[in-house]
Amino acid sequence: MTNEGVQILVQPIKTAILTVKVGAVDGSTLITHRLAPEVVDKFTSRETGKTDKKEIRDYEKEYQSCFYLTKDNKYGFPGSGFMGAMLDACIPLNLHKTEIKRSIRILGDIYELKYKKLVHRIDNPRRSGRNSTPDVRHRPEFHDWSCELTIQYDTNLISPDQINNLINQSGFSTGIGDWRPGAPKSSGTHGMFKVLQTKSK
Repeated sequence: MTNEGVQILVQPIKTAILTVKVGAVDGSTLITHRLAPEVVDKFTSRETGKTDKKEIRDYEKEYQSCFYLTKDNKYGFPGSGFMGAMLDACIPLNLHKTEIKRSIRILGDIYELKYKKLVHRIDNPRRSGRNSTPDVRHRPEFHDWSCELTIQYDTNLISPDQINNLINQSGFSTGIGDWRPGAPKSSGTHGMFKVLQTKSK
């Protein structure tokens, strides 16, 4: 048997832009913790044993390194973090991650955060190991935060209502930042979000 005479029909792609304002679920603050290059270098040096010198920690510098900055130096959060949360939310929704990757694009890099209060948060998490001593972490904590995401989507594959539902699910079950519900370690209730407003372009 051959496929001679069989006509292949491909629907023309049709995309649209959706602006979605997301914000904190009541009482859920956002803790950001960007891994600056110098911090990654320190971790690598410790693991490879290339350093035995005890350095004096600069807590203010560590705190400042935790911020994500937009191109105009405003505090923000990566669009990839929201996309990652949406992909993780596919599991409870019984969706294939590949389908969402083909249907949705979050445009841009760092999205500006709007917030009512910023707190210099200090925590003392315990390091791994039986005889380890507590660590000291200095991180920013945003209260009553929000931001506007620009989402491009394939209208043949997904609708604005479905996108909103996916965002709400991802904000509840996964979240963003440190101590989020979906964190592999030290999960919590921070970084939870929901859809506040949607506009089509």
